[in-house]
Amino acid sequence: MVERLLRPASLRRGAAVLFLLALAAYWVQALAWPLQRGRDSWDYWLYFLQLLDREPPFSALMAFRTPVTPLVTGAPMAIGGAQLLEIMMSLAYAGAVLGWAWAARPFGRVAAVATGCVMLINLPYAALFHQVSSDFVFAALLAPWAGLVIRAAWEPRTRLLVGVGVGAALLALTRPANQALVLSVIAVALVAAGPWRARSVRLGIVLAAMLVPLALWAGHNALRYDDFTVARGGKAWLPFFKVAGSVDPANGPASRRLADAVEREVLTLPAYRRYDVDVHTYSRGLSNLEVLRLIALSDSAFGWSSDYDVLFDASVEAIRQRPRDYADAVGSTFWQFLSQRYALGAVEKDEPIQRGPATILVDGKPMPSPEALSPLVPAVRYGLVWCPTDDLERCLLRDPSVAFTSHSEQARYRELTARVRDWNAQLPLRDGNETLGSKFATASWRFPRAILWLAVAVLAIAVRRPRGWPALAILVASGLFVLAVHALSQSAQNEFAIPVMPLFVLAAVCGLAGERGSEGLARKER
Repeated sequence: MVERLLRPASLRRGAAVLFLLALAAYWVQALAWPLQRGRDSWDYWLYFLQLLDREPPFSALMAFRTPVTPLVTGAPMAIGGAQLLEIMMSLAYAGAVLGWAWAARPFGRVAAVATGCVMLINLPYAALFHQVSSDFVFAALLAPWAGLVIRAAWEPRTRLLVGVGVGAALLALTRPANQALVLSVIAVALVAAGPWRARSVRLGIVLAAMLVPLALWAGHNALRYDDFTVARGGKAWLPFFKVAGSVDPANGPASRRLADAVEREVLTLPAYRRYDVDVHTYSRGLSNLEVLRLIALSDSAFGWSSDYDVLFDASVEAIRQRPRDYADAVGSTFWQFLSQRYALGAVEKDEPIQRGPATILVDGKPMPSPEALSPLVPAVRYGLVWCPTDDLERCLLRDPSVAFTSHSEQARYRELTARVRDWNAQLPLRDGNETLGSKFATASWRFPRAILWLAVAVLAIAVRRPRGWPALAILVASGLFVLAVHALSQSAQNEFAIPVMPLFVLAAVCGLAGERGSEGLARKER
């Protein structure tokens, strides 16, 4: 019955209707959620503004970040400010919703319509597109990539395989952890039927399409920043960021080297001497700001070319001492990714910024709080992301000469921070509607969690086996693997999980509504 009702409508007309509905939904949401700053916005803007600098003041930032998000968020701000960026993000949201429906289309019209409808009411996902960060860029790019994976897994034409590989490269240049998708592109090349020689050719095509762009970008970083890498800092995040608080000099030689450097370069500073902070207290009280300090310390004490070997080895030594603690922490984070809920809070343009305490207690002993220590002069070149406050002014150097000896760098630092100050002041664009915001928050909180969609997807694929189910299995595995990489190094932030949730939604809907038997995907898309 539903199929008969849908048949008269053309695909083009249906796509236009869905796009317009999503666009209208965005601007209704914008009444409650005006565009606001998201995670790491300052750093993405700084990256964009320094793209053509021969000697960028925030030089380490350029090696730690990747270019897609800075270009997407920086170019509209440079051209038309926050108003233009909000318009662009509304189009990205509507395109993403349409993209998920397009991804589901090979499984039938019912699957495509149902996927589009679910994504229209997926308010946690929509909330990403009202915050300036890499999260909405990742979320928007993942939709067409999923559609290419489905089509290439069923009919591995060269152009589709190239699209899968290039798409994975773009995702990796948006969020470096997405380099893990190389496993997915390999699976796409091998899953379709055919002799192994043909599969080998496909594998070469899809890997080249992904790895060549990434290698070119790594070469760019090698020439400009002396590091052949897509994004610097892998060993500093994985697993050091997760276990930094467990590093102890007694764990092994790398831990002792790190502790010696901390005692020599950090604990001798006045802020720490005032409270007589020792290595154990410092390690137990590590914050994001202090982790960045240790990254900068590693580069200065052990050398840029060491690539954080000491931090990585100290992490391994800590895990060897307490492997179960690390496994429990990773498992807990992974579970939270799948089970947590998310609702965007109320937005006020001139909301006062609260100041935190000057000290924190670690095992009953005082230690300077992160806020009391910002800005972090030794790590200025790494950007502003670790500054533990929403008050930009408290993150900037009043006198750049304390960090930069070159007058040209000092002048450029002032220019860059003045531009970021202007862009930051534009957000949020306006006050949000409290009544509407409250209703959206309630609806967001009640939207089914990722674990439910995943469970339905697994059961539907296992029981119904819709035509083309291996592609759905690849997408589900892709989402889980990306989350696992984050769980190995990060805490359970919603923004890591929400962009991949639609993969589980897509698999669940297509698993339930997808056509079975030889008539399924074998049918030419009408």
